[in-house]
Amino acid sequence: MNFQLHTLSKSLRHTLTVFLLALSFGYFSGLDLLKHTTDFKVAGVEQNVLGNEIDEQAEELHFKMSERALQGLIHSHVISLGMLFLMLSIIMYFSSYTEGVKCFLMIEPMVSLVVTFGGLWLLWLGFSWMKYIIMCSGILMHLSLIAIILLLLKDLLLHKSYFAKK
Repeated sequence: MNFQLHTLSKSLRHTLTVFLLALSFGYFSGLDLLKHTTDFKVAGVEQNVLGNEIDEQAEELHFKMSERALQGLIHSHVISLGMLFLMLSIIMYFSSYTEGVKCFLMIEPMVSLVVTFGGLWLLWLGFSWMKYIIMCSGILMHLSLIAIILLLLKDLLLHKSYFAKK
């Protein structure tokens, strides 16, 4: 298959654009939920997984996540986000960007996905230093997704070939 996104028909480019926007809406609504549960802080991640019942000053009481709840969280997120990143990687493969950019953005989110959710498991097992790795890998995963979406939208809607004189 030797084609690029910008060479697709206008209707297919617009369909992919709407798909990316709908996918972004769903993804960022989940990110909003993450903000409410962790406040995007290392302590919030730790509290969400390990609880805070020891802290008598806590405003809201959280209990340690059960093993079953943690397994469900990891399972559902790794499967669904893995599929999401696979779809985006396949679309990214047909973009007009360099092989290095494409390769990095096709692989990195999946590596960060495993590190982030594997890190949650290790945090739950008592490796408290994992909260920092979880935070870093999670940030990298989100930034990669944002970069992929923006680059794909640029390639679908604003490729330089659309503005060339005919």
